[in-house]
Amino acid sequence: MLKKIGHWNGPAFEAAVIAVLVAVFLWFFHDWLLEALFFFALSVVCAVLVYRVVSPSERAFTVMLWALFLNFITLVSIEDGLGVPAAGPWFLGFIVGSIAGGYVWSGPRAGAEFKQPKRVRRVDGSFTGGRRLAMINAVCALVLLGIGTAQLVLLSPTMFAVAVLAAAVLAGWVLYRFPPPLPVREGLLLVIPVLWFALAFVGGATDQMALPQAWAYGVLAGILIGGRHWTGPRFGEPRPPFNGPGRRRRKRRPRSKQQNRLQQRPASVAASKTSATETPGK
Repeated sequence: MLKKIGHWNGPAFEAAVIAVLVAVFLWFFHDWLLEALFFFALSVVCAVLVYRVVSPSERAFTVMLWALFLNFITLVSIEDGLGVPAAGPWFLGFIVGSIAGGYVWSGPRAGAEFKQPKRVRRVDGSFTGGRRLAMINAVCALVLLGIGTAQLVLLSPTMFAVAVLAAAVLAGWVLYRFPPPLPVREGLLLVIPVLWFALAFVGGATDQMALPQAWAYGVLAGILIGGRHWTGPRFGEPRPPFNGPGRRRRKRRPRSKQQNRLQQRPASVAASKTSATETPGK
């Protein structure tokens, strides 16, 4: 419904939503405006970059959206220690940035959803790679590793936390570098949030608050590293089975007049037979 309204009214609707969200931010955080503005502006910039720059790579786009949500959870857990509101401004900034980066603001498609050009497929249906996709995934992986490392240094500078981060990167890399069959892979993906909750419990009991975030950021970075070719002629290309042949839709050929007559003839013959049996003979 919101997409239809935005398409009908052009960019005016999206601009009105952004104005309302900015007003809500100013209303709730006017006492801490300078401190809250930092997290709000940083979240807006990150969301815009994800939608405008990272979106050509679907995997990196999905991973970075999860990373932005993880940042919100992290700020919720450490907001008391910071002494300033951070989670609320980050959440509002993420919504504003998603709207600003997710829609077209000028031209004939103003108000429509922003979409990157379609990825190129080969003859067999697999996607091509390239330097641009490789660069996007590499930068996103470095950003995730940098955030995870920074949290370890600030919150949990212990060898156990470092081991968790390293094990998480290795687990994500192996899962996408040597992908198992689909049922096994889906089951292993469910293990990731289970371990996140377990490490959150362990971190709260041992006063190591960065353990669950280290696991999450490490796994996400490992997924980006292991799920793509980094050398050779297939540089930047996703690894199978995530780069398998796509399904092709068969185009329906227009029926000729002769085929239509042949299909209608049995029906007319049957109708004539029924009429002949129903009418009494002379």
